[in-house]
Amino acid sequence: MRRGQIGGAAFAPFRSESQTEGARTNEQEINIDGASLAYRESGHGDPMVLVHASLSDMRSWEPLEPLVAEHFRIINYSRRFAHPNRPADENTSDSFSAHVSDLVALIDRLGLGKVHLVGNSSGAFVCLLAAQQRPDLVRTLTLEEPPVVSMFLHALPPSPGELFRLLFSSPGALVALIEFGAGTIGPTMKAFQQGNDDAALDFFARGVLGAAAYAKVTPTRKRQMVANVKAHRASMLGAGLPVFTAADAASIQVPTQLIRGSDTPGFQRRINQRLAKLIPGAMDVCIPNASHFVHEDNPQVVAEVIRTFCGGRHGSAGVGSHRKTRQGPKLTFE
Repeated sequence: MRRGQIGGAAFAPFRSESQTEGARTNEQEINIDGASLAYRESGHGDPMVLVHASLSDMRSWEPLEPLVAEHFRIINYSRRFAHPNRPADENTSDSFSAHVSDLVALIDRLGLGKVHLVGNSSGAFVCLLAAQQRPDLVRTLTLEEPPVVSMFLHALPPSPGELFRLLFSSPGALVALIEFGAGTIGPTMKAFQQGNDDAALDFFARGVLGAAAYAKVTPTRKRQMVANVKAHRASMLGAGLPVFTAADAASIQVPTQLIRGSDTPGFQRRINQRLAKLIPGAMDVCIPNASHFVHEDNPQVVAEVIRTFCGGRHGSAGVGSHRKTRQGPKLTFE
């Protein structure tokens, strides 16, 4: 296999299970901090990096990728331990900080300059943390349902003091988060600790997608989840979710839109709305006929939202140019 160098990072072609249709692709590997990460390029224009969720890999962007590649240069990569990269072993402890470092290194080593970041779920949280640490690398943020639980609770299970505070400040959020913790996070953690990855996947996916959306997951998408369950286990049994505070959100100086599905469970809707209120100029966008895998459920509308939001931001526009609300026939902007 022929190898070369990109900014000091080794790369090589690889074969993926599927090809992105409608755009020229360039599939490669890049070595970052001892890990070989698969990625591909498609399209032309300002660079846009796609950052997938847990129980996902670069294949999860296939419904959206050709639509945005008509307008942007797309970098779609599989995160550390995600398929087809080397999987996490039984003793691996994963952390968000490693994924943030990988993303920053990818942008730097590929010489992308300022990029549009688009992330789903945990990948959206990675994008948010990268923008906080390296705003000089980020042109815009499009965040699909980042699990920033610390907007309300700094730990699961929460301390009695946190529960008391949230009871008075946001009782609806308290109920939604307790239900999520007891019905999803607790059973998922227990199943992983018992070595029952199949049960853990079932508990988690049903909880974050909702029962109706989970019932519609295709066999192909379910296989993608199974292929990445070890990475998800390493994250949940490792460092877990980082604490990102209201002050952290208020410090974000990158134009930001928060995207959520109309059918997503209530706890995530509340997180998106809270972040949109705290991040200067941010918008909360609700996509119809979609759950947690928003861009997979409704790729055409998500692509339209991304093109509209990112298309006019070719320079270093600050948050002052970003409107808080907008109305449209298909979407809800709040």
